[in-house]
Amino acid sequence: MNTPFPQGIRAALIDMDGVLYDSMPHHARAWHRMMEEQGIITSPEEFFLYEGMTGAATINLIFNRELGRDATDNEKKELYARKSQLFVESGKKIPMPGADRMLRAFIFAGIPRVLVTGSGQSSLLDNLDNDYPGAFPADMRVTAKDVAHGKPDPEPYLKGLEKAKIKPEDAIIIENAPLGVRAGKAAGCFTVAVTTGPIPREEFEKEGADIIFSSMDEFADWLQTNLPNPIANKLDKVVEDLNPATVTVVTDENVDRLVIPAFANSKTLSQANKIVIPPGEDHKNIDSVIKIWNALEDAKATRKSLIVNIGGGLVTDIGGFAAATFKRGIRFINVPTTLLGAVDAATGGKTGMNFNGLKNEIGAFHLPSEVIISAAPLSSVSRRELISGYAEMIKTGLIADADLYKSLLDVDKVLADHKLLESAMKRCVEIKEDVVSQDPTEKGLRKILNFGHTAGHAFESLAIERHLPLAHGEAVAHGMLVELILSHMLKGLDSSEVYRYANEILKPVYPKPDIKCEDIPLLINLMAHDKKNATSGRPNFTLLLEPGVPEIDCLPELKEIEAALDIYRDLI
Repeated sequence: MNTPFPQGIRAALIDMDGVLYDSMPHHARAWHRMMEEQGIITSPEEFFLYEGMTGAATINLIFNRELGRDATDNEKKELYARKSQLFVESGKKIPMPGADRMLRAFIFAGIPRVLVTGSGQSSLLDNLDNDYPGAFPADMRVTAKDVAHGKPDPEPYLKGLEKAKIKPEDAIIIENAPLGVRAGKAAGCFTVAVTTGPIPREEFEKEGADIIFSSMDEFADWLQTNLPNPIANKLDKVVEDLNPATVTVVTDENVDRLVIPAFANSKTLSQANKIVIPPGEDHKNIDSVIKIWNALEDAKATRKSLIVNIGGGLVTDIGGFAAATFKRGIRFINVPTTLLGAVDAATGGKTGMNFNGLKNEIGAFHLPSEVIISAAPLSSVSRRELISGYAEMIKTGLIADADLYKSLLDVDKVLADHKLLESAMKRCVEIKEDVVSQDPTEKGLRKILNFGHTAGHAFESLAIERHLPLAHGEAVAHGMLVELILSHMLKGLDSSEVYRYANEILKPVYPKPDIKCEDIPLLINLMAHDKKNATSGRPNFTLLLEPGVPEIDCLPELKEIEAALDIYRDLI
């Protein structure tokens, strides 16, 4: 579609049912069945026409038409509760294909999103943060509970404009229902219709939709072509300044599918050769490195060539290691697409691969020419991946910035707000870069970054050995509790900090690993073989005197580590 994106748009006001979720068929069947139970004749299809109205308004409309009277307040409450029950029982409501790419295009462009739905269906609203992490902060949502008059009245969208603090001419509205389009136009906004249901295009034309798409995928394609991508622009500028002989992009299959399309207008990506490796720790190995080396050879890369790593820690570690070793070192750029990658793997210059079941056993120090940090790519990752990276942010606060640590205690609030999250990410990177600049090869100060990792790597290695699901950040989250306990035992850390971390962060947010009493000797043995140990067989820890005040090169006795692990098991 050749229609340009309207100029001056400062926020997107987005409907939920039929736009974010393929849920309207479930709603229509639930409404029809509920009315049928009351002896009221309806058709499932007609409820597509009422989409956007509040539940009470829909019930009143049917009562007036079929019974010649208004529904009482008690009838509205009871009948809507029954409809909601039938909706929940109708099965899982899947995200609408293309909706994730739509949101990602807005996020990459820096355009805030406001949810504006006529629904009060908690089962869907509760899923938003899992299905679309960070897309809609809690204070950027308008639901049926927030308005007196639902669509087609403009009130919901006028409320959305208030949330975004913008004028009507500065907003774009995305709708899939004629009544929603009518509400958007009445609010004075540029209104997009997406015909994801059975309602014919002509109905949207009658309501004055400014532009009409046949699917969310078609709409997402249009956005990715027309919206700016500041990350892609920055990447192009950095690459241009470096003036490399050749450019090779390294990514993985998931990022190639979910994120790379947002870089459609990048000059760098259009001219580079691309290497796509399978995702997952199993592929953080020599085979993936060889694949990159071969691609560099095929591209006739020289020492003036450049690797651009776009992905999570797997990609930045493997791509960085390939750069460190090809022709004794070429330049590379990291564009992390996971929270863990952004605040940990992508910065600091540590590169590597797993070997013989041990994480990052083979590697090199090789600093990237640039790391491009943004919360925008995080819209493609699951909540589990987000909390994995969040553990590294918590770690950074604990070792270097007590105020940062306190600001991160409300995990759900930070993860649901891209501005808060990106601010915290950049502070973490700032701290890490400062530490690395003072100690690039981990001879002293840089060891503070290992807090939580000695025990965490042991948990992770045990999980790998037993083929159990435990992400790196999840392992570090549990490792931090062990090392907070050691900090209390050996360095006088206030016990309240141990309990606060255990009760406010670890237990509510992170999955509990199955650690048995008989696992303790094996965990201690794994710690004893950690690559950070200066003396073989003697686990080396960074511990805390208090939040923000670390102490490196702490060497507890094995019996003290055993006691800490016993206490850890009691606390979780």
